[in-house]
Amino acid sequence: MSTEYRIEPVGRQFIVVDPWDEIVGYPSAEEAQQTIERFEKEHAVSETAHLLVENAIKALMQLNGVDRGTAERAIRDVMGGA
Repeated sequence: MSTEYRIEPVGRQFIVVDPWDEIVGYPSAEEAQQTIERFEKEHAVSETAHLLVENAIKALMQLNGVDRGTAERAIRDVMGGA
């Protein structure tokens, strides 16, 4: 999915439209831009975390000769059931 955000002026406010068409209003274009930058950073962190967990699952499977479900459960257990 694309992570494209856009800012649109609406009356005296500015709205941020995210890739899922959710809309949030802000009193200034600067605040809207700061929000977009925060969202993009959070998305990058999430993508990196996903890749790390995926690699950890594959490593557990290979090192311990277990199936994917077992490796995923082991990681969830270590993370406190997250």
